[in-house]
Amino acid sequence: MKKLLQAVIFLLFSANISAHGLFISAQYDGNEVSGKAYYSDQHPAVETYVEVVKQGESEPIVYGKTDKEGRFHLPLTQDGTFSVIIEGMEGHRAETQVHKIATASSTSTDLQLLREEIEQLKNKIYIRDVIGGIGYIFGIFGLVLFLRTKRDK
Repeated sequence: MKKLLQAVIFLLFSANISAHGLFISAQYDGNEVSGKAYYSDQHPAVETYVEVVKQGESEPIVYGKTDKEGRFHLPLTQDGTFSVIIEGMEGHRAETQVHKIATASSTSTDLQLLREEIEQLKNKIYIRDVIGGIGYIFGIFGLVLFLRTKRDK
């Protein structure tokens, strides 16, 4: 019982634990595939390998790296559906599908920014999620204690 309590306290107050995932937001406007790659802590995936693969094929059509803000712009003028794959450090990998959109070039940038903001909001870790996780841990711990005291009687 003492070891369980120590493990729970260690997990709750450990400053070195920080799991994160890799996410990607991309679009294809007919001239280039552009987008942004970032981790779940909202930091950009800097200098990360990006490749575009046509659906049904295995070899990349075009590839490159993200910049210091996690953004990428890869020239592409083919039709079809493409997979945009990003591979980061420590085995992180993200993939999304894109196909040609029909928009004016002046609104293409606005659309890309809007997509990036939506993706970041979807993948952000909120404090309510952290508190909920801690609540589950305490709930399970309380249930174990309850069952143990019931068994000891």
